[in-house]
Parts: sequence; structure tokens; C-alpha cells
Amino acid sequence: MNSYKTASQATGVARTLSRSAGCTILVYQAADNRFVTARPSDAVSGLVIGVYQNGYKLQSAQRA
Repeated sequence: MNSYKTASQATGVARTLSRSAGCTILVYQAADNRFVTARPSDAVSGLVIGVYQNGYKLQSAQRA
């Protein structure tokens, strides 16, 4: 898990990681207004703002 100051920084990293590593990456907003990238197996403590897979953001209906 890494934290970023802006949502655009975190989503850019999530898109890149999900595409190059072939994994799913979550982006969530932590309580201190930082944006965190995490794997689905990591503990999330905040509001999930995006789920990325293969470089793309998944729509809510695609999330499992």
C-alpha cells in the first residue's frame, strides 16, 4: 500500500500497476484525506473510490 496527496496520482499508479502486474488494485480515500492504492487482500480503512484491473476502472456492476 502506498499513499498519495491527490486522487489523480493514486488512480494513475493504480492503472499502471493493474496493467503491468496483471492484478487488481483498489484506490481508497483514507480518513486523513490521503489516497491509498492497495491490493484486494489488504485491509481498507476508508472510502473506496475505484477498482482497477488491466489498466481500466471497473464499473460497480463488474466488481466482485
